[in-house]
Amino acid sequence: MAKVNGKKLNRRVAFRIYEQANLFYRKLDHDGQLQAPENFDDLLHNNPPDIDQALPDSQSRENDTLNVNISASGIAFTSQEPLQAGDYLMLRILLLSSMTAIMTCCKVVYCKLSNPYENDRYPYLIGAQFVNLTPEDTALLSKHIDRTKKQQWAVNGVLLSLVLFVLAMPDAAFGLLMGLVHHIFEVVLHVIHLIFEYAEYNLDHVIEHAFHTDTHTTQVIVFYILCTVGLIGLFFLWRIVPHNCRRAGNSLIAFWCRKKASCLYFWGQQALVDKVKIVGIGVIAVTGYAYFGM
Repeated sequence: MAKVNGKKLNRRVAFRIYEQANLFYRKLDHDGQLQAPENFDDLLHNNPPDIDQALPDSQSRENDTLNVNISASGIAFTSQEPLQAGDYLMLRILLLSSMTAIMTCCKVVYCKLSNPYENDRYPYLIGAQFVNLTPEDTALLSKHIDRTKKQQWAVNGVLLSLVLFVLAMPDAAFGLLMGLVHHIFEVVLHVIHLIFEYAEYNLDHVIEHAFHTDTHTTQVIVFYILCTVGLIGLFFLWRIVPHNCRRAGNSLIAFWCRKKASCLYFWGQQALVDKVKIVGIGVIAVTGYAYFGM
């Protein structure tokens, strides 16, 4: 619950999701109007060459937040500058998962410090409520949220099932995993062997008929051709694989840091009684699993 003018405001009026988005905003006047300079018409008609020097500078702000908390009624995002409750913003939201762009106005509901455990993040967390979202954009946003919610439930259901399976039968889960890895490894090696044999067979016929060489000469030429192709393939793999591995590693590290920061922030917000309850339930669950499951 957030307080506005001493009154509590329910921010959970609609289902919210965490979504990757590019966010652009511009602060409006307090009455929610974008006002042009008083001499705007004179500048436009009487002195066009100098109009670019007389107009005010852009006030747009880009927020490269990795995730925003968004619903059909409002949005929460991190910001570099503090905003006041009651401020009006012009927002342009680009949802990266579906490349959906929405432009609307919103009213700031609260401004507080963001998660202090996160690194390289903006220091303020802004919560805002949409004030003029069109029915079309509302339907578009609701559809996107419903689709994302179903995807999240499906993914969470699969992960929960895997966790329960591993906890219930750890030996079977480990054996199944090793068997799957072994099977995939065998299939990959078999496919590589078939490709090599097929390429060698066709190269033998092509070179033998094109250059009228004997069997030994043909095999030598094919050997060096395959070695050259293999070295070129290894070169491209060397250019591609390490970069992708580093990017995947950085993504995993960033994911771990975000989850760690969220857990630390959640733990810090809990009262002492709630912390005792969480620790007690965890100890009981681990003890019960170790006693009855092992």
